[in-house]
Amino acid sequence: MDVDAAAVELYGLPPGQFTAARNAAAKAAKDGGDASTGESIKALRKPTIAAWLVNQLVRADPDGIHDLTELGEQLRQAHVSGDGAQLRRLTPRRHRLVQRVVQTARELAQEQGHPVSDQIAQRLTETLDAALVDPGAAQLVRSGQLTSALRHVGFGVVDETGEPAQLAPVRPRVVRSRPKPPAKRAAKPVRKPSAVDTTLRRRRAELASRAQEAETDYTAAEAQRINAAAHLDAHEHLIADLTTTIQRLNEELEQARQQLRDASRQTRRLTAARDRAIRNATLAQRRRDANQQRLASFDN
Repeated sequence: MDVDAAAVELYGLPPGQFTAARNAAAKAAKDGGDASTGESIKALRKPTIAAWLVNQLVRADPDGIHDLTELGEQLRQAHVSGDGAQLRRLTPRRHRLVQRVVQTARELAQEQGHPVSDQIAQRLTETLDAALVDPGAAQLVRSGQLTSALRHVGFGVVDETGEPAQLAPVRPRVVRSRPKPPAKRAAKPVRKPSAVDTTLRRRRAELASRAQEAETDYTAAEAQRINAAAHLDAHEHLIADLTTTIQRLNEELEQARQQLRDASRQTRRLTAARDRAIRNATLAQRRRDANQQRLASFDN
């Protein structure tokens, strides 16, 4: 088994089976005389729960992942070409599709005995959003070999540790809108615009300007939301780490207290033994002195 085939098989396994299966595959490769392949297989990272869910979706719901990445391509094309109307049409579909895929993942995990917490569902949502925004993240998701959840933070895609994700290089596709050729129409007599026409044009221009301002405000607010979510996730990880540290220190403190209690009991036992030894030594000294005195009197 080569590394690619091993990875395809391993990243489809339940989380609890990954490490043992990976080590067994690595050992089999080494025993077969291919130490390099064995080392490469042994280096495969165990996926987090959120990453495992994405890998399951690729295998169990390929159509859903395909729809998601296709929609991401359409969104990026609309963004690059500045097609605001298309972006507004696609955005509600984006939210519905992400919600549907997340619900599918919840059902898959439930069937396999791995209920999905709200925190894991949030990381899954962030991964799908990253695939919609970034073509490299989309390619990594489609591979079905994700090891960490992804998150787009404005300047790029990061993994669950906050480090930049290792994305395969993808050449960006720049899409520019082309103006449609004007339709040939019969010449119409030129008429002088009326006051109503002028008012309507002015009103239309005002509405277009407000729509552009609203689109700009939405883009800024969405960036703020993503940034706030990233900071919140980082602090949640920090709290989890601090909680683990406190638990470990409490355990060490309790162990130290138990050792102190044991040492105190041992000290009391040793003190009592010492006191008994002192008393015995004193009595033995008195008997010795008395015997020596009697012996001296007898000699005299």
